[in-house]
Amino acid sequence: MAHAVLICSGARVPAARLLGHPLLDRLSIITEHGHTARYPDGVAVETVGSVHDVDEVLAAAWRIAGRHPLDGVLAPYEVGLPAAGYVRTVLGLPGPDFTTATLFTNKHAMKQRLAAAGLPLMPFAGAHSDAQVRARAAEFGWPVVVKPAYGGGSKDVAVVADAAELDAWLAGGGSPRPRNPTAVVERRADILVEYHCDGVVHDGAVRSVVTSRYLEPVLGRIGQGDPYGSYQLPSDHPEHRAVAELHAAAVAALGLRSGVTHLEVFGTPDGLRVSEVACRPGGGAIPAAIHLRSGVDLVDACVRTSLGLPPFPDGTPAPARTDARYVGHCGLALRPGTITELSTEAELAALPGVLNVVLHQRVGDRIAGHIYSASAAGFVHVGADTEEEVRERLATVRAAYRIRTRPDGTGPDGTGQDGTGPDGTGPDGTGPDGTGPESTRPEGPGAESAAPDSTAPDGTAPDTTDPRPPTPDHAASAAPARPVAEAVAS
Repeated sequence: MAHAVLICSGARVPAARLLGHPLLDRLSIITEHGHTARYPDGVAVETVGSVHDVDEVLAAAWRIAGRHPLDGVLAPYEVGLPAAGYVRTVLGLPGPDFTTATLFTNKHAMKQRLAAAGLPLMPFAGAHSDAQVRARAAEFGWPVVVKPAYGGGSKDVAVVADAAELDAWLAGGGSPRPRNPTAVVERRADILVEYHCDGVVHDGAVRSVVTSRYLEPVLGRIGQGDPYGSYQLPSDHPEHRAVAELHAAAVAALGLRSGVTHLEVFGTPDGLRVSEVACRPGGGAIPAAIHLRSGVDLVDACVRTSLGLPPFPDGTPAPARTDARYVGHCGLALRPGTITELSTEAELAALPGVLNVVLHQRVGDRIAGHIYSASAAGFVHVGADTEEEVRERLATVRAAYRIRTRPDGTGPDGTGQDGTGPDGTGPDGTGPDGTGPESTRPEGPGAESAAPDSTAPDGTAPDTTDPRPPTPDHAASAAPARPVAEAVAS
C-alpha cells in the first residue's frame, strides 16, 4: 500500500475510483484555493493559488511529505502534468520527470522534438510576441491554427482565416504574455479523418496500444454543439497499424519510460500527420470504451506507473468485457444554464447496440463556467460488428438524445435554449482533455473523465523559453517564477 499526492486544478473533480484506488492506503490532494469541500472527510488537502505554479505546488508537496513520506504523484489531467513532473524530479519519485512532462505539455517543445525525430507534422513555428504571431501566420498563409503552447481541452485553440480574426484571437487572450510566453502557429491541415491512439508504456516499450477514429475531425467541431465521439479499430485494421507506428515513434522521440499516452493524428491528402501527444489517459469516456473492448484499464495503469509499478498487475490486461468487434462512444452535449429536460439512462440504454450509459447531470443541475472540449452531460458506449454499424448506432444515440436548459436569470417557464438532437445540442464538446465545466453536482462515481482532452533522454529541454507552465490571471499576484535551473537546483 502506498501514499500518493494527486494534483488537481479547481476546475476538476476527480472520479471516485481515483480517490478510493485500492493501491492507495493514503491519498493527499493539492488543489486550488476554495475547492477543499469537493473532497471527502479523511482526505488531506493542501491548497495553492494555481497548480500551474510549480514552486507553490512543490512547497505543498513538501508539507505533505513531511507528515507522511510520499510514494508517488498522480496527475491524470493535462494542467497538473508539469507541476507533477517538477515534484517528482525534486523529490526523486517515480513517473515522468520535469523534462518529460515539459515535452509532453509544451506544444512548441513537443513539436520541435517530434520534427527532429522525423515524424510527419504540419509546418509550425513558435512565437513569443504578437508581432511574431502575425509574422508566422503571414509566412504560412491563411488560414492558420493558433494555440497557446500550454493548455488542454482545445481551450484558446482557433482557426483564423485572416489578419482581423488573428487580431481578435490575440485580443481575446491568445496573446503571448509572461504567464504563457509561447504561442504555436501552424498551417491548417486539410483533415479528412482524425484518430486518437491510446497507449501504455513500461520500461520504454509500448505494452498496449489502441487506435480509435473520431466520428468527425475534432478541430472542425469546436463550438458546433456535439461532444466528440469515436470508435476503436480492430488490431488487424490497416489504419490501426499505421497510427500505432507513429505512436511508438513519438514515445521514443520524447523519451517516455513508463506511463499512459494519448496521441492525436490527422489523416490528410498527403498522408498522416501527428498533431499532439500527452502523457496522461485520454479524456471523457475514452478509458471506459477501451476497457470495455480490450480490458486495458488506462486509469489503473496511470496510477500503477505513477507509483513505479508495472502497468498491469498480472503482466497482461484483464479480459475484455464485450465480444463486439467495434466499440464506440459519444458524449452527450451540455448547455449553460439550468437543466429543465434531459434524456434518461433507460431511454438511451434501450437504443440499438448500447452497452453502457453514464449520466453525470440531472434535471435541476446548473451548468456554469467554461465548457471544455470533452465536457458532457454523460456518455454512451455502443458495440457493433462492422464499422458502418458502429457509426450508425452512434448517430442514432445523438439523434435520440435531448437536453433543454433555462438560461440563468430567466423565469421558470423553460423558454430558454432548446437543444434537441444532433443539430447543436450544447456548446463545444470535442477534444482530448476532458476538463469539464463547473456545475452544482460533481461527477459521479461512474465518471471516466478523470482519466483523461496532451522527455527527453538527454535531460535537456529543447525550447529556449522558460518551460514552466503559465500562471493564470487569478494568480497574477504571486511572486515571479525563478529560472528553471535555479528552481530545480533548490
